[in-house]
Amino acid sequence: MNPTSPPHAADLLTVVGARPQFIKSAALTRALPDVGWSQRLVHSGQHPDDAMGLDFLIELGVPAPDVQLRPNQASRSRRMADMLVGIEAEIRKANPRAVVVYGDTDSTLAGALAAHHCNVPLVHVEAGLRSGDRRMPEEHNRIMTDQLADWLFTTGPAATRQLINEGMREERIAEVGDVMLDVALAARPLLRDRHPPLWPGDGPVMLVTLHRPGLVDQSDLLKGALGAMGAWVSEVGGRIYFPVHPRTRRAMEEAGLKLPEGVVDPGPIGYLDMQAALHRADLVLTDSGGVQKEAWYQGTPAVVLRSTTEWKELLEMGACCLVDPSNLATPAGRNELLDKLETWRTVQVPSVQEAGLFGGGAAAASLLRTLTQRDLRP
Repeated sequence: MNPTSPPHAADLLTVVGARPQFIKSAALTRALPDVGWSQRLVHSGQHPDDAMGLDFLIELGVPAPDVQLRPNQASRSRRMADMLVGIEAEIRKANPRAVVVYGDTDSTLAGALAAHHCNVPLVHVEAGLRSGDRRMPEEHNRIMTDQLADWLFTTGPAATRQLINEGMREERIAEVGDVMLDVALAARPLLRDRHPPLWPGDGPVMLVTLHRPGLVDQSDLLKGALGAMGAWVSEVGGRIYFPVHPRTRRAMEEAGLKLPEGVVDPGPIGYLDMQAALHRADLVLTDSGGVQKEAWYQGTPAVVLRSTTEWKELLEMGACCLVDPSNLATPAGRNELLDKLETWRTVQVPSVQEAGLFGGGAAAASLLRTLTQRDLRP
């Protein structure tokens, strides 16, 4: 560091703003004392509802964010602009050694751009993931963030190869594993006797999470998904546990859609209750990248309502399967989903220990070890 440079108020400035990022940040936050580093945690305000954010940090025993921004939520562009301005201001205050961003949300890209504007090294955790679907905003966010990043931390060999194929310098890439696995494994002992709120106890139980705009904002597709869920309840005599996302709830209300019989909506639930639900469920139906992965971490097969996934390792090992949601408006599409739900419930997924993927629960420690051993300005 230049002797005339202002002192660092924090070693790392970490940007979070959406549900999975709070979980990911917990793994790194808990590992920081081991290397003696400090952190300034900035909540971008992308998901301003505390039930979707701050409760995770409380449950996981890590401090709440140092700063919470309040971006204008009128449109994605207005929110992005406000997050960028707010994060840039926090970077200039903290003068960190590096900015850390996770995954592929709008908060991720806003943090990456702000770090670039401030000429501060950028660390991208979960670099190199690609779904191949350029219709998804997340795909654009992750590609642009990788292009801006100084350090690219990947979850496994597939993501590492992707970055090398895109021309990234190998010395900027480090394969450390998945920080979400760190947290999931640490939480396992707490799940054995934990029952999520309103958990249905009799018969097969399917856990459902649906929130992606490409599905829930199209009423005919959402109606098809709900119809297949109701048919599954009738066919197998099961129950569905469905913590309805705020976006999905609004879409259902606007379209006049109701939850089928046999569906329990407990409202927003915390991280540990979600992990307990994944652990106890017989099957998971989701359109989430994080939940399909967490289902495997808890040993539960997943049907993923997407035509592509960034977690190709899960497909290859048989931990999940894909169903294209664009066909749900047709009887054939609904029947395809119902067939997958009926057959996939009996699939035995390989254990995390058997697969040997994603760092084995030591991703955060590996990440910090890499940063302390290397110059932050490659």
